[in-house]
Amino acid sequence: MSSEDVDALKTEETQGSSDSVVVYGNALLDRLTYVSTTFSSLIMSMGRAARDDREILVPLVEVKFEAPSGQDETASKTFFSELLPLENLAFVLEDVSSDLATVCHQLSTVSEGPVKPDFRRLAETRKFLQDAKSNLDKCLADLERIG
Repeated sequence: MSSEDVDALKTEETQGSSDSVVVYGNALLDRLTYVSTTFSSLIMSMGRAARDDREILVPLVEVKFEAPSGQDETASKTFFSELLPLENLAFVLEDVSSDLATVCHQLSTVSEGPVKPDFRRLAETRKFLQDAKSNLDKCLADLERIG
């Protein structure tokens, strides 16, 4: 969802815009944010395996999620920034993807009724998921090459 989409969700003035959506109820909008930028960077450290006392490379990943800070500001605000072990980031992806699969199944079930989700947002969601699948396939291939 673009920043314009979120802005459109927050105001009724944009009802005439073809890409905007007006959400009913301020309770949802007060809690709404979106990730405008993600940043991940590999950081390597030396370590020692406790099981056999050999030296190993320990891959760590700096992970940062940013959101726009406001309509009048061009700078983003960081709402999550942490250093995670690589396997923990993989767990986060697996856990989030499991939750996403549940949400998509629930959406499919409730969409059997007369009101349907916006087809443009569904197409955008499908594209992001296809890109994610492609990226994860590349990641798995790289890890297979390592060992």
